Amino acid sequence: MTRRAKGDGGLSWDAARERWVASATIGYDGRGKRIVRRGRGRTKTEAKNKLHQLLRDLEDGLVSRTTATPSLRRSRTG
Repeated sequence: MTRRAKGDGGLSWDAARERWVASATIGYDGRGKRIVRRGRGRTKTEAKNKLHQLLRDLEDGLVSRTTATPSLRRSRTG
């Protein structure tokens, strides 16, 4: 098995969900944290296809490199 080149994303098995997870770093936010997009599939091939689609969308400019998905967590006050 060979390693993927830098910027090609990655595939991993999520045992808790029993799904393959494809992830790719699409950029960095203002604080220097990575912006990661993920896709899941029941089979490795399905997840790999989602990864390829994500990378294609990134190359075509359909995915923004500068904006992160807003957090759904509420800030704790008081």
